[in-house]
Amino acid sequence: MTVKVTMIPGWDTRIENALKKGVLEMTLDVQKRSTVLAPKLTRALVNSAIIGTVMNGYKITYGSSRVPYARRRHFENKKNPQTIGYLSKAGESVVRGNIAKYFRGKI
Repeated sequence: MTVKVTMIPGWDTRIENALKKGVLEMTLDVQKRSTVLAPKLTRALVNSAIIGTVMNGYKITYGSSRVPYARRRHFENKKNPQTIGYLSKAGESVVRGNIAKYFRGKI
């Protein structure tokens, strides 16, 4: 029995673009969730979130010249200890959810 497989031209770029869109949507959800979990005394930390690109994905950065304490607030906060690790908690909550919704129907 002989089987002939015909590939649609550009299938690899379509899959690559769909994966990039899914990862971007996931990154945006992590950023939204982390703004909910971050300390909010003046909202300067929450408003300093920046989404940047890296080699095979995206990164979320908190802090700027206006918010030099952002890294410290991620690891220690005596006043509001429930906000420690707000960015990693946001990532974990998004990953625990339905990951398929980010990639289903993108191709």
